[in-house]
Amino acid sequence: MRTEKRVLIVDDEVDVRNTLIRGIQRKFNKTNKLVSITEASNGQEAIELANLSPPDLILMDVRMPIMNGLKACRLLRNDTKFAATKIIILTCEITEESEGLLSGADDYVIKPFDINTLLIRIERGLFQSNVVNKFTPAYLNGLLSKECFFDICLNFEVARAKRFQHPLSLLLLKVSPKDIDEENKESQEFILKLLKRRLSDKVINWGENTFAILLTETTADDAALVAKHIVSRVDNSPDFLRTCVGIANLEDTITDNLVVNAESSLKESVRTGDITLNRKAIH
Repeated sequence: MRTEKRVLIVDDEVDVRNTLIRGIQRKFNKTNKLVSITEASNGQEAIELANLSPPDLILMDVRMPIMNGLKACRLLRNDTKFAATKIIILTCEITEESEGLLSGADDYVIKPFDINTLLIRIERGLFQSNVVNKFTPAYLNGLLSKECFFDICLNFEVARAKRFQHPLSLLLLKVSPKDIDEENKESQEFILKLLKRRLSDKVINWGENTFAILLTETTADDAALVAKHIVSRVDNSPDFLRTCVGIANLEDTITDNLVVNAESSLKESVRTGDITLNRKAIH
């Protein structure tokens, strides 16, 4: 069965767009991997086109008039409609790669790029991520399902952190509401609003009254600060009795199993009442 994927190319330089179009057509459209291509010359136009027909992958230049690629990427990542869309940032400066990843991009390529290398990344993003369609990517308010987190996000973010030698932390939060009534919408909205961090961070519905945040580009010390802020806010709310937080950091995790470390840290936090980082209490 021939399945067509949609690619949106966003660049203010016509020559760059034409190079990308020729390369994509040469690689894919002579096989069963069909790709349709849409063009945009700036971020604002890209968002308008994406809303008309959500693409499977976006190649996004950073420096463009009207709206740059970083802002466009942030806006797209703030819309759950594009949760499954892969975004590859095209940048002239290696210093912009961290900004691109923090804005929600999945990958980046430095200009001038090698077209064959870029085509490999495009193929990987389009045809090796079919698991994305197996689950609903996000719940209301941007909460990821636990299944989606394990099947899509976790391995990718761990691999990316290792590849670029970036810090990565996982925070588990368990709250004890005074009102057990599940229809207490105000309390739920308070927690969800509190857990919303940067757009690149993933917030996961972990279990009953338990949530997780995958904190990209975040050291153990910074994750501890995030935890202290959350605990302070929750403890000052009249709707909750107790808050327990367990944190795992990739650099200090045995066998790189963030989940086991975070869950063990949360259990220790439940036992002691302290915020626990890598299974040790912090104060």
